[in-house]
Amino acid sequence: MNSKPSLESLISLLDDEDETVAVNVMAELLNRESELGELLAELQEGDTPLARRRAHQLQAAITLRRRRRAFAAKLEAQKVDLIDGLIDVHLQWFDNDSRPGLVQLWTDFKLEAQRFPQKTLENLSYFMRKSGFSAVPESTMHPEYYCLGPVLENGIGAGSILAGLLLEIADPAFKLQLVRVMGEFAVYDGDGRLLLPGRNFQVCAAPGIEHCDFWDRRMLLRFASTTLFSAAVNSDSFRYILTIAQALSGTEGDESLDYMPYPYYPADDDPEDDSSGQ
Repeated sequence: MNSKPSLESLISLLDDEDETVAVNVMAELLNRESELGELLAELQEGDTPLARRRAHQLQAAITLRRRRRAFAAKLEAQKVDLIDGLIDVHLQWFDNDSRPGLVQLWTDFKLEAQRFPQKTLENLSYFMRKSGFSAVPESTMHPEYYCLGPVLENGIGAGSILAGLLLEIADPAFKLQLVRVMGEFAVYDGDGRLLLPGRNFQVCAAPGIEHCDFWDRRMLLRFASTTLFSAAVNSDSFRYILTIAQALSGTEGDESLDYMPYPYYPADDDPEDDSSGQ
């Protein structure tokens, strides 16, 4: 059995002019992420331009992997911070955006909401309409309607995401629940009334508790990510299909995605023998 190449020998090949060699070396280094330590930061400041560029590419790939692992862990946690999770959802698609920038965007929005009482459905409805928010149908699978940044900046989002924001800006003493009623997302006040983002934030009587599916925050995060996955498939975006699939499944390598169809998971080079002879 061949022993694994040393870390030093792999790093020495980072500036190899042969792209095939470089790709294999970088794949091996990614598999040995835990061994890199501070070495990667040093390589990004090295003297060789080609090695520096590939070190930056490695760092970007490692950052994305860590984001996927963190998000997958949140989906399995007993409790989850919805806004932190929505930022993770945003970064699965707009992966060059800044987490601190998104945190600041949310903080500014929440501070603006807290300038007004948010203790009733009417309070929340008035604030969202006054702020110019509007909902699009869940069938409108544009990524920006499920990503926190564009939703807050443009005031347009999927009803599910806007319902999630309502949960977070409501007064903590106002115990709202996220529900889905006949395909529409809403918040339920516990007293038989709903606030429906998809109907211009209308407040109305709930049709009956038996018609309401109650959702928790993890379900909303998984729904948003799954919708982004669908948008990626619909646009044939190979990069995002793999990224979001790995985030949802909590997996790393392509070998874990063999449930996906070609071309997202390559078929075997050699088809299985057909024993029937047909």
